Amino acid sequence: MDCHQCGAPMLLVRERDYYFCEYCGIYHFPTSSEDGIRDLGEAPERIKCPLCKVPLNMILLDDHYRGHQCPNCQGILFNRGTFRVTLEARRARAKTAPEPPVRPRDEELSRRIHCPKCAQTMSTHRYLGPGNIIIDTCGTDDLIWLDYGELNEAVNAPGKDRSTGHPDHSGHIWEELKKDEFKKQKKKQEKLEKDLVKFLDKLFD
Repeated sequence: MDCHQCGAPMLLVRERDYYFCEYCGIYHFPTSSEDGIRDLGEAPERIKCPLCKVPLNMILLDDHYRGHQCPNCQGILFNRGTFRVTLEARRARAKTAPEPPVRPRDEELSRRIHCPKCAQTMSTHRYLGPGNIIIDTCGTDDLIWLDYGELNEAVNAPGKDRSTGHPDHSGHIWEELKKDEFKKQKKKQEKLEKDLVKFLDKLFD
């Protein structure tokens, strides 16, 4: 993002989710949309939308959960655990009446899109949670892609977990998040061990 005063590139302060211009000394605080999405500007990784092929923007949902969004089609890329916790929290806070179930768009099941991070073909299938939505997931990077409006369809679908005032933290979602974190740590450890073995092989070769 460029500074509106001097035109210089602004620095994203990731820990506080705002931009700072090192030349002018001014700040920019992105505002949230009606959907509770705060646009933080183009992601430095320059990962691209699987549909539009344009760079995705970093976003903050409900001032807490991180993800990416296409500035063109408004599709959202989540970590799978982040999606579930976001959905659970939004359904618990919902104050409006649930909407009638929508008919699933079965024609989307035949589409093939590629993961913005690893470029592998994503798995396209029906979401087994609330809402008749078709989702695309990447098992390698543990990511989920939602087309525009699908998050709201899942939030507004009927169900006993809606409008409870607080999410149920005792359910399987939090257990899965723990498992995901354990898997990530295990992968890091395995990589370190492999790198160490390679280093020792070269050292004593």
